[in-house]
Amino acid sequence: MRLIALTLALALNAPAFAAPAHVHGEARLEIAVDGDNLSIHLESPLDGLLGFERAPRTPAEKQAMQAMKTTLEAPEHLFQLPAAAGCTARPAEVESAIFSAKAAAGHLDLDADYRWQCARPVALRAVEIRLFAEFPRLKLIKVDFVGPTGQKSGRLTPQQPSFAW
Repeated sequence: MRLIALTLALALNAPAFAAPAHVHGEARLEIAVDGDNLSIHLESPLDGLLGFERAPRTPAEKQAMQAMKTTLEAPEHLFQLPAAAGCTARPAEVESAIFSAKAAAGHLDLDADYRWQCARPVALRAVEIRLFAEFPRLKLIKVDFVGPTGQKSGRLTPQQPSFAW
């Protein structure tokens, strides 16, 4: 219940959440800590993750799409959490129209949701984002955070991939 309230607070109090611009090479992360739960929501144009934003046309593009999906479904490779927090990942939810047989042409995006349950959430004070290493076309990640310490925003780059709160 508190997680819903925190998520609502982010949505209502941060105008940047209204309709993020579709900018190639940029992504957004919304991070929420609620009790012993950590949630991360990723939004990104497919160009920054895949190199194209339409239905795959060739076997190589289909293979690249599947490799991207497999990578994004493995939160332990994308987010480094403090070991002292004792967090256990739940299955990731990765969604995009590109996975549909009837994917439209144009600027397609991807949304992914990651959730962990943490045995010692007090030790959860930062996360290292490994998306830049997995997706070199990604150049900037805008972050919005809400948790027991309040709200915070930041910008991550390949040179500065960690977010602390």
